[in-house]
Amino acid sequence: MVVLPALRFFTHIAIASNLVVLLAFAAVPSLAETYRWTDKDGNVGYADSLQKVPSQYREAAKRVDKESPAGSSTKPFQVVPSPLQFNPEPPSVSTEESYAAWRDRMREARADLEHLKTQREAAQKDYETLRAELYVRAFGDPQADARYRARLTELDEQISQKEYELTTTIPDEARKAGIPPGVLRQ
Repeated sequence: MVVLPALRFFTHIAIASNLVVLLAFAAVPSLAETYRWTDKDGNVGYADSLQKVPSQYREAAKRVDKESPAGSSTKPFQVVPSPLQFNPEPPSVSTEESYAAWRDRMREARADLEHLKTQREAAQKDYETLRAELYVRAFGDPQADARYRARLTELDEQISQKEYELTTTIPDEARKAGIPPGVLRQ
């Protein structure tokens, strides 16, 4: 059969090309360099190139060998955020007023949600009363049934929107305005 030799040839070519690609990617990490330096405050910094090391520390920067056991514990350069600064002054009146406005908005949204839930419960009771009457009578009012179900669906949607506002919309807007998350929980 003539197909088998051609198939074997293409299989060997495919295997060889895959090996070449794998070898090329295996060689890339060995080209990576990591430099380590210590600043004047004793903080250790890492960079993946000498150009990324601050100029005043380049002479003292040491190349970390990734193959050595000591180099295996190194990690790539990371920017560590500075710790939050404590402000000993109490918040200004405008900040407290801003916090109060966000708290009021949350209280109003919670009150609206409770009001909607109360309306939903009342509408559910009315609907159940109507359904009980329909079962007693042989003929019911399908339009009244449809109105009650539409009202229940509308209230469910309003409740869902208000819950989303409480859990997502208001907290996101507050975060964007610079309000700490704990302010809304008060």
